Amino acid sequence: MPDWTEHLNTLANQLWRLSPACRITADPGRLKLVAHRGAYIAGINSLAPENTLAAFDRCLQHNIWGIELDVRLTQDGEPVVHHDPACGRLFQRPDLQIANTTFATLRRELPQIPHLQEVIEQYGKQLHLMIELKVSWRDYKPLQPQLTRLLTALEPAEDYHLLSLEPDHLEGFRQLPPAALVDVALTNVSDILRQNQALGHGAVAGSFALIGNATIRRLQLAGKQVGTGQINLPDIMNREAARGVDWLFTDKPLHLLD
Repeated sequence: MPDWTEHLNTLANQLWRLSPACRITADPGRLKLVAHRGAYIAGINSLAPENTLAAFDRCLQHNIWGIELDVRLTQDGEPVVHHDPACGRLFQRPDLQIANTTFATLRRELPQIPHLQEVIEQYGKQLHLMIELKVSWRDYKPLQPQLTRLLTALEPAEDYHLLSLEPDHLEGFRQLPPAALVDVALTNVSDILRQNQALGHGAVAGSFALIGNATIRRLQLAGKQVGTGQINLPDIMNREAARGVDWLFTDKPLHLLD
């Protein structure tokens, strides 16, 4: 999320603790927690940066239900797991732009950045994969055939979902059941809801502070699933479980399970 969005989310986590539903203790065994970019450790020289195998390993070790991960294509069309267009924020290599770097070069310079195939092979059917597409199939033609090939052994909606902040990014994957396609909102909830209905995608995710109870009920009555985030306090986790949300996205999965 952008910095301002993170600040607003932190504030919302504090303010929404006043909700009576926060006092209804959630059943951990029924929660579908999704670790946003894994159970990462922030900071320079971290042993488990976001979107790395080390961060995903920690989810597996602590029985987290699912992981959210971001996919971009290298210059030669290989899908790798990294959030930003470049590698400066995490690895102090702003000179390495994912789209302008071959996979061989990226692997040599930054072996921490995994190929999507590695993630699928290590965690498929053990962790639910929430795969966010950061690029469009219209602009990056190898995206659709590459992902389709890599995901062949997994069941859509059962083992993985595809997510995007741009609903059209998911339109290249209409061979999948609608239930596997998740439209993600930031502050543009109304617009995303309109696009979700028009395109017939099967799920919506967005801020717990901006998706109200009536919207959750309406979506679920229409047979759609709903995810909310970023839920970083146990009280907010309780609230969202009480509201019947299907998936709970969080930057602090281990804190929620303490």
